[in-house]
Amino acid sequence: MPLIDLSHKPTGWLKWMLKAPTYLYRARLGILFGYRFVMIEHRGRKSGARHFTVVEVARHLPREWVCTSGTGPNADWYRNLQAGGLEALWVASRRHQASVRFLEETEAASVMSAYERAHPKTAVRLFSMMGVSYDGTDEGRVELMAEIPMVAFRPKNVHTRGAVFL
Repeated sequence: MPLIDLSHKPTGWLKWMLKAPTYLYRARLGILFGYRFVMIEHRGRKSGARHFTVVEVARHLPREWVCTSGTGPNADWYRNLQAGGLEALWVASRRHQASVRFLEETEAASVMSAYERAHPKTAVRLFSMMGVSYDGTDEGRVELMAEIPMVAFRPKNVHTRGAVFL
């Protein structure tokens, strides 16, 4: 059993630890995380309250960041986005208006395959923490992506390493 269990909604010290990076982003120190993490600013689907969630980037293209819902399709931030609650995306130390799209399982499986090749040890640890596994086949990976869905964000007017993408 892994030290950190993300197979269900975090509570206690783990919730606090996972929330800590949001304070760094809000203090405009998100640059410390580079492009490996982003912060999603979203509205609660019921309360309308503003929330902040830092998530890992599974794929970064010049104009798109793809993130995984590590706690599954019932994660509050994921459900808030489904309800149209995206306010902004924080990349490094900048806040951007952005669009969101939900990846189909086949596209998500392709992204996950590339992530596994780029970060094999991290992928194994993440699967363990999320409480998921698959048989290693492409078909199994597609089925897995129903349990850990992916979301793509396209910020507007993003400055990336000296270049501007509009």
